[in-house]
Amino acid sequence: MKISRRNFLRSASALGAVAALPGWACSQGPARKTLDILILGGTGFIGPHEINYALSRGHKVTIFNRGKTAPGMFPDVETLIGDRDDQLDALKGRDWDAVIDNSGFYPRHARLSAELLHGHVGTYMFVSSISAYAETLSVDDDEFSGAYGVMDDPTDESDSIYGSTYGPRKALCEQEVARVYGDDAINIRPGIITGKGDPSERLRHWLTRMVAGNEILVPGQDDLPVQYIDAADMCGWMVRLLEEGTGSGPYNAVGAEEPYRARPLLEDLVEATGSTSTLTWVDWEWIRANTSETANYGPWYGQGPMPFMQVNNDRAMAAGLTFRPIADTAKDMIANLEGHTPKWGKGGFDTETEAALLAKWHEEKG
Repeated sequence: MKISRRNFLRSASALGAVAALPGWACSQGPARKTLDILILGGTGFIGPHEINYALSRGHKVTIFNRGKTAPGMFPDVETLIGDRDDQLDALKGRDWDAVIDNSGFYPRHARLSAELLHGHVGTYMFVSSISAYAETLSVDDDEFSGAYGVMDDPTDESDSIYGSTYGPRKALCEQEVARVYGDDAINIRPGIITGKGDPSERLRHWLTRMVAGNEILVPGQDDLPVQYIDAADMCGWMVRLLEEGTGSGPYNAVGAEEPYRARPLLEDLVEATGSTSTLTWVDWEWIRANTSETANYGPWYGQGPMPFMQVNNDRAMAAGLTFRPIADTAKDMIANLEGHTPKWGKGGFDTETEAALLAKWHEEKG
């Protein structure tokens, strides 16, 4: 899909004006009702988007976490200290309208919190992942026809949070929440989340290169589908879904209306940022023959048998999920490039490796 340059540039013309309102402030009308919301986690990547948006809508927010990640981030928000690992006493005897569970990675933890909060929380919204699907997922599948991924031992917790069993464990967490809450369970399945605070380099890599004005190596075919969703778009929609009180079941939270295509996406980002960068497309086969450092290359990885970047989002959009132009996402992220150290993920080659590969590519191709 070619991004509309008019829509793209309409919001991008003032990329240098960092005083623009953050994404969560785009409220899309007043809240239908005020809610008392509990958030499990809250100070990582998506939690701040949820909290700021909810507060801007007049909701009351309580967060529950270990108090280790950015403990002073929300000094005016009630914080309950505990641990998913059977240290939930701070949640006992309290009532909330809804809970957003950002930090459930092991099914045992999801079961403990869901059972403890049952009868004290109206709606349980669990943040899952499209990785919960099996590799048999096709572009024709939706939330109900796509099969879950499975693991040999559902009780095995030896793998790291983002290890090889991440997806099947998310699937098991969903099932635990649905078992307890039934129609009052909402399972949000994001794909590649980006935007302000993104701890990875999956989009930031490209923006950093564009700001520097470097020639940029881009691997693979130029029509590769890419699905990003801005955390501000996703989290605002999640809060509105709770406000509506009509959401139930699973939703694929992927963006935008249609998958972007690699070349027009990056070309429009170059134009929107006013960059002097040029894009050089290089075959994967040539890259693999000239370096072994090809793993986890931004959104250009994971293009295996599962359509990781072409997941159906019709149900979420019918339930009110909307998308700002990706130039807005770029604006938010560029304003926060300085001093950013990614916690995980790899957007692409380091500058030295990239320069060496580009020089060799140009030499060979004349």
